[in-house]
Amino acid sequence: MQIRTNLLGTEEVMEISEQQIFAFEPGLGGFESLRRYALIAEEDSPLEWLQSLDDPDVSFAVLEPFLFRPDYVFELPDVDAEALGMEEPADALVRCILTLHEEAERITANLLAPLVLCRRTHLARQVILQDPDLELRAPIFTRGDADARGTLAASA
Repeated sequence: MQIRTNLLGTEEVMEISEQQIFAFEPGLGGFESLRRYALIAEEDSPLEWLQSLDDPDVSFAVLEPFLFRPDYVFELPDVDAEALGMEEPADALVRCILTLHEEAERITANLLAPLVLCRRTHLARQVILQDPDLELRAPIFTRGDADARGTLAASA
C-alpha cells in the first residue's frame, strides 16, 4: 500500500505493508479524528515514526522505552487489554512518543502515556498511567550515550 507523508518536512510517497497499520480507538489526545497510523522504522536507528494515514502532515517520533529505560514497567489495565484484543504479553508493542530537539540531550520521552499496539489485532491505544514515579518528559540519554545520541540526533 502506498501512503503520502511529509516526514521531516519532505513530501514523499512510501510503500508500507498492512502489518505496519494500527487503528487507534480512541484516537490520540489532540488528534481524536485521526485513527489509522503506520509504524515506520527509521533506517539504521531505533527511532520509529507513527505516521497518520489520514493526514500526511501528522507523524510522531516514537521509541521503545525499554531501550533507554530497561526497568520501565507498568500494568496494562484489563479494560485496555480487552479492548486491544490482547491474549498474552507478547502481543504488545510498547512505544513512547518523543519530543525531539536539535540538541540530543534535550530529547525526551513520555513514559506517563505509553502507546500500546497489539501485534495480533492491529488495534492500539494510548494508555494514561497514574504512576507518580513515571515522567511526562523523561530524558532518553545520560552522559556517555554519545553513539546513541548521534544516531537519534541525525534522525531528528
